[in-house]
Amino acid sequence: MRKPAIFLALLLLAVSGARAQPDLPAPLSKFAGSLVDLPREPSTLRGRIYVPAHSSLLVRDGSTRLDLSVTLSVQNTSETGTLVIERIDYFNVDGQVIDRYLPRAIALKPYGAIQIVIPQQDIRGGLGANFVIDWSSPEAIDEPYLEAIMIGGPGTQGHSFVSVGRKVSRP
Repeated sequence: MRKPAIFLALLLLAVSGARAQPDLPAPLSKFAGSLVDLPREPSTLRGRIYVPAHSSLLVRDGSTRLDLSVTLSVQNTSETGTLVIERIDYFNVDGQVIDRYLPRAIALKPYGAIQIVIPQQDIRGGLGANFVIDWSSPEAIDEPYLEAIMIGGPGTQGHSFVSVGRKVSRP
């Protein structure tokens, strides 16, 4: 009787140890290897980045809409420091929040990266979609690199381009 109890206890410890990020949102679960535990120290560096995400564009004479998939890429550019991502919100052309991707803050290890994908069929963002990302760090690090990669096109024709994030003020 004692051996099964020890085995179950070890199994529970192993399973709980494997879940360093227990409530990781589904879009980010494939990037668990890029994440670390949140730092215990308070953040001394904070920032906000705005990233245009053109999920739809008007083309030709302005009467045809081209829908694109959007991939938001968030990259920690520090070789040694942890980047805390506190907010990733997706807004539509009217400035209304469509999705909030983080129920809680997450931490990217040095040179770690995550991505959020908006499928081509998701046209809720409209002609002026964008992301707002709030970040912080308990230590001096380089600012993160954020970009949106848009890809799509009708039939066999394809279009792709990149929109780089821009630092904006954070209240």
